[in-house]
Amino acid sequence: MYEGYEQLKFSRRGLVLTVTMDNPPVNAAGHVLHAELARVFKDIQCDDECNIVVLTGAGRCFSGGGDLNQMLANLEDGATVLREMGDAPDIVKSLLALEKPTIAHVNGHAMGLGASLALMCDVVFANEAAKIADPHVLVGLSAGDGGALMWPHLIGYARARHHLLTGEPLTGREAAEIGLIYKALPEAELASAVADYAERLAAKPYQALSATKVSINMALCRQALADADSHVRLETLSMISNDHKEALQAMLEKRDPQFDHGRSKEKGHG
Repeated sequence: MYEGYEQLKFSRRGLVLTVTMDNPPVNAAGHVLHAELARVFKDIQCDDECNIVVLTGAGRCFSGGGDLNQMLANLEDGATVLREMGDAPDIVKSLLALEKPTIAHVNGHAMGLGASLALMCDVVFANEAAKIADPHVLVGLSAGDGGALMWPHLIGYARARHHLLTGEPLTGREAAEIGLIYKALPEAELASAVADYAERLAAKPYQALSATKVSINMALCRQALADADSHVRLETLSMISNDHKEALQAMLEKRDPQFDHGRSKEKGHG
């Protein structure tokens, strides 16, 4: 049932389905991967041979978030921006609403949307040396693809505000220490720990397991239904700012950005 996917790979071990983001070198969510993420969790919901889902990234990175080159090209293609951002709430809503327990195997850096994907999973295991961050602000964007929803929910507003407003990263070890994720482990131990945990969940009575997961996520799903579209609209509006374009160009040119700090006529949120 997953034949049509290009940048998501699938493997099974009993009732455990592993979904691997595979867009080298950093599994960035360009047009193809972003669109596939918007529909894959709906397909998994209909997969009767899967009770547990593991989400991970190919290579040494979980996901580097957005594709900077594509983001810059998007500035000249409004139709593509609207189509892609139209998919963004579906990623948030469908992952949170998935009735099957999900485990994030954060094998390497998880940035921006990559961090949001991990944090929307039910249980997160991370490489203790991996960096986890939501640096939307650093590229002139609002944290609209799940970050503004999940970070405050997991670590409270005081810490979440700091990390979302500054883009400051945490290591996997630091994320576990403050409760942003469940557990951080050395790289050599991570894969086996995730596999063992997935098997442990798969051995439990599925109806009880699924109902418990759904119950835990009810408040989050209600909040996502109420706010996810608005979060994405704010991010979409921030895309037209001069600061966003300048941030992208500066990153690609490896120089310090020169922001106009919202003083242009094009302001991100009115």
